[in-house]
Amino acid sequence: MKINKINLIFLLLLLSPSIVSANTYIEKTIDWHKVKVIKYDLKSKDFIFKIWMNKDNEATSLRELMEKENGISAVNWVYFCPADYSACKWKNTTINERYIDGKKYAWYDDTWDRVVFALDKDSKPFLFQTNKINSDKETEIYTWLWNFPLILQDWKNVIEYYREQWLIDKKMKASMSRNFICSDKEWNNIYFWYVYDVILDHLHAVLTELGCYNAVNLDAGASSAMMYNSRYIIWPGRNILDALIIERKWLDTKPLRDNLNIVISKIEKKIKYKSITKQTKYLDDLSKSLTKLRGEIYNKNSKDLYDENWNNIWYEIDTNSINTLKKLYIINYLDKLIYELKKKLIAEDKNKKSIKEPLF
Repeated sequence: MKINKINLIFLLLLLSPSIVSANTYIEKTIDWHKVKVIKYDLKSKDFIFKIWMNKDNEATSLRELMEKENGISAVNWVYFCPADYSACKWKNTTINERYIDGKKYAWYDDTWDRVVFALDKDSKPFLFQTNKINSDKETEIYTWLWNFPLILQDWKNVIEYYREQWLIDKKMKASMSRNFICSDKEWNNIYFWYVYDVILDHLHAVLTELGCYNAVNLDAGASSAMMYNSRYIIWPGRNILDALIIERKWLDTKPLRDNLNIVISKIEKKIKYKSITKQTKYLDDLSKSLTKLRGEIYNKNSKDLYDENWNNIWYEIDTNSINTLKKLYIINYLDKLIYELKKKLIAEDKNKKSIKEPLF
C-alpha cells in the first residue's frame, strides 16, 4: 500500500502526543461586550496554577506578586479593603478565607454567602460553601479562592438569591467591567475572564455563551489587573493583595530579570551624555523594535476564530514552548525597564531645568 505525503502527515499527527497548553490568551466579543480571558487547561503537565497572597497585608503590584511565584501570567482576585478608602482607615485589610498548599487562612469558620472555588491535591476543581455546596468536601481543599456572588452553579443563574438577601450593592448593580473565574462542564478548563461594561444581571448570559458551567465573581474596579507573558493586558489602578498565577515548569524567570537589569544599566550609561531628545528617541526606537518582535512572535502563535456566519469575532494566542516564552518574557520585561528609564530621565531633565530657572 502506497502512503502519499498527505496521508503520512495525518499519520504522524495521530501518533504525535497532543500538546496541552495552559497559558492561552483569548479576546472575544459577545453581545457587544468585549471579553479578555486567560485559559488554564487542567490536563497540562507543563504549567502550574497557583494562588499567592501577601500574608502581611502589604499590597504590591500584580507584577511583583507574579514574580514572587515565578509566574508568567496572572490575574487579581480577592475583595479587599484598600488603603485608599477612608473606611479602611488607610490600611490594606481583608477578611477573605484562603487555603494555600493545604493551609487555611480565615477569619471565620463559616463561608456564609461566600463561595469557594477550590482545587484538591490533584488539581481537580470543585465549589464549596458551608452547609450548602459540597459541605462534606472541605477537608479535600488544597488551594482555594473565595468571593461572592456565585453567578453560575451547574449552568443555573443564582444571582437572584443574593438580591433576595440584600447582598447586591449599588456598585454591583452598575454597568462596569467585571472579573470572574469559571470552569467548563467537564472541569477540564478554568478561565479568568474580564467582561467589559456589563451589569451583573446580564453577566450570567454572557458567561453561559462563553461555555462557563460554574462561575464566581472576583474583584474588579481599580483592583483590576491582568498580565500575559509578563505584559500588562489590563493595567492596575492600585496595588493588590492576592493573585491567580500561571507558572511554566522549568522556566526560571529570576535570572532573566537579573540579566535584563544589567542590560538596562549599560543602556543608561551609553546614553548618559546625550541630550534628553536623543535619549528618548534612542529608547523609543528600542521599544518600537521590541513591539515589532513581539508582534511577529504572537502572529506565529495566534489564530483568528469565527462565528457561525464566518464573522471574525475573536482571536486566540497560545504559547507553549519554553524558548518562545523566554523570548516573550525578555521582550516584555525589557520593554518595562525602558519605559521606567525614559520616565526617570524625563523627570531628571525637568528637575534640572527647574533648578536653573531664576527665582525672579
